[in-house]
Amino acid sequence: MLLRKLKNKHKARKEDSDLAMHFLEVYTHHFEARRKEIKSVLEIGVQYGGSLKMWRDYFPNAQITGMDINKKCKKHRGDRIDVVVGDQGNTLLLDSFGNFDIIIDDGGHTMSQQKDSIRILWEHLNSGGVYVLEDLETSYWPKFDGGYSPYGGKGIRTISTIDMLKSLVDNLNHKAIAHDRAEHFKAEVIDNHIKSMHFYPSLCLLYKE
Repeated sequence: MLLRKLKNKHKARKEDSDLAMHFLEVYTHHFEARRKEIKSVLEIGVQYGGSLKMWRDYFPNAQITGMDINKKCKKHRGDRIDVVVGDQGNTLLLDSFGNFDIIIDDGGHTMSQQKDSIRILWEHLNSGGVYVLEDLETSYWPKFDGGYSPYGGKGIRTISTIDMLKSLVDNLNHKAIAHDRAEHFKAEVIDNHIKSMHFYPSLCLLYKE
């Protein structure tokens, strides 16, 4: 698999967790046929810079932009790679970006960071683009403001990123909800141009119409 070869070459921090061992397989499934068509990629979370180089080599015609709060990450700038230093929670900064074909959120993984980022950056995703949320296991972990109470179970249910994504399934089906055959359940639902949603353990990809 090309992505795994590039991951090993650049020491990218992908598949390092036992919860993420399938990530590169998923990316290959979704991106392999489009590799040469992708022109712009944003990845939130730079760390050691390996994944930026992995994406640069995987998408030969794309400009890769990384974002990280750590100023030292600027050293990873190079051929077709730019690094923006800033806090993922700075929505004004997020809204200052241009548009991208692929956006990957591998940032701080807190509920507010993930939810605010997709709320702002969805508007910066090109038609036909893909928004990727990595490491969604944090939706179940209190350290990241996540948590879980089974449906119908006891306790307060945290409004996590996973909960937000569940609600977007209704948006995906907005035409059915607003249809006359919905009868007294008929309601207005925002059409946010989601074409499809693909869920995997700890990972979700949203395609934009």
